[in-house]
Amino acid sequence: MKNTGLKLILVMVLAVVFSAPSCWAKEKGYCYIVGYSMQEKTAYITPVFVATVSGATFSEEEFVADVILIRKMENQFQSYLAAQGINTADFIISARGAYRSQAIADSRLADEKKDFTGRGYSLNAADKFKFKN
Repeated sequence: MKNTGLKLILVMVLAVVFSAPSCWAKEKGYCYIVGYSMQEKTAYITPVFVATVSGATFSEEEFVADVILIRKMENQFQSYLAAQGINTADFIISARGAYRSQAIADSRLADEKKDFTGRGYSLNAADKFKFKN
C-alpha cells in the first residue's frame, strides 16, 4: 500500500514539474487598441502590433492576456492620444488581443472598423503609436 501511494505521488510530482514550464512559456500575441468617444463619435485605432504574452490559451484564436499587460497597453495609448492634444477624458480606451496570428488580428480589426463606421463614427488611424512591451 505504501509503495503504491509513493508511486502515485511520484507520478503526480513529475507531471507538475514537466508541465509547469510549458505554461510559463512566452508567446507573441497580436494586439491592437481602440479609443472611442460616444460623445464625439470619433474612434482612434492602432495598427496590429506584437506583445509578449504567456503561452496560456482558452481558445484556438486567442492567448490569455493578463490584466497588467492590458492596462499597460491602454495606459500607453492614452498617453499617446493626450500627447496628440486629444482630451482623453471623453474616450473609452480598450486593448484588444492577444490573438494567435496576424491574420486573426487583422480580421478582427477589419470587423471592428466596419462596426464603428456603421455606427457613424469617424475613424482615425493611430499609425505612429508604438507599444513598448
